[in-house]
Amino acid sequence: MIRLATVMDLSELYHMLYVMHSETSHNLSPIVSEKLTTAISMSLHRGVVLVAEVDGHIIGSIGGMETTDWWSDEKYLADMWFFVYKEHRKSTAAIKLVKSFMQIGKDASIRIKLGHVYSGDLERKDNFYERLGLCKVGSMYTEA
Repeated sequence: MIRLATVMDLSELYHMLYVMHSETSHNLSPIVSEKLTTAISMSLHRGVVLVAEVDGHIIGSIGGMETTDWWSDEKYLADMWFFVYKEHRKSTAAIKLVKSFMQIGKDASIRIKLGHVYSGDLERKDNFYERLGLCKVGSMYTEA
């Protein structure tokens, strides 16, 4: 089941994003609890947070905010996170989350921009997004 998240989901979302952070293939800066909690709360109140649930437990989520590029006033819906627990990645949760996020953008008449950084298996994720009709734009580089 896909649904809009509520503030009651904050703790479970925090845990999920902590797991997401721990699964990255790059050496990331450590989580600052207050910043993570604030970001989740802001997206719950001012953005869009969808969760996939099984038996009353969150198995995945996509969360984002409406924003603009630094050079334009045209708004778009950008994801802040997108994650599905490993044991549910063969389910339809991921595709349903992204399609629902895309539909929210379509209903609001704004484009979406999704990214994936700091994670492994980038080619698989590129293919996933391309199968949904999205196109890859650019790359990100960081010091090791």
